[in-house]
Amino acid sequence: MMKRAGSIILLLLLSRSAFAMDATELKSGDLILQSNPCFVCQLIEAEENSIYSHIGVVITPNLGEPQVLEAWGITQNTPLSVFLSRRKKSTQSLILRPQEQLKLASASSIDLMNQFTSYFAGKSYDPDFLWNNRDENGETLYCSEFVAKFINPLVGNSLRPKAMHFEKNREAWFHYFRGNPPDGLPGMSPGDFERSPLFKKVGLL
Repeated sequence: MMKRAGSIILLLLLSRSAFAMDATELKSGDLILQSNPCFVCQLIEAEENSIYSHIGVVITPNLGEPQVLEAWGITQNTPLSVFLSRRKKSTQSLILRPQEQLKLASASSIDLMNQFTSYFAGKSYDPDFLWNNRDENGETLYCSEFVAKFINPLVGNSLRPKAMHFEKNREAWFHYFRGNPPDGLPGMSPGDFERSPLFKKVGLL
């Protein structure tokens, strides 16, 4: 029995190693998911049965470091190294790649950056996770909402929000929202992208 368990562990370690990738293999339009060490991040991961609580869109310029478009504080263009530095210790980031038939799979870095700059850059972060929330500067966006709205035209408008639930750690959710959570209202999470058939898992970074 112990011998069999050791073989299984070895296979898991080998498969994990084979799944590893390097930043030079990233492509513009890849999605990057990771676990960030914050209070609400832990709640999201438990609620969505996923190890990921944050998501962004990779941009690979011709020269220099890859960038990540994300909603973190505001919607911003973040160097990959900075994005990765925020993740939970001893964890890896998952890279999802759009299926080949989607326009996102062939979108250029320039086109993605132009779309981001024109319509999304500098938007306020939405801690209330409301799909159509606004402030004095216009629409507010949380990470998954930003990614969905940013890439939806390039994936056939196939990303649709689901009815949100806040069932696990209910008291903690009440504490976070300072009252009733937005049960049943539309929303998305990094786990929804992880499970979506529109994307394939290509590696761990």
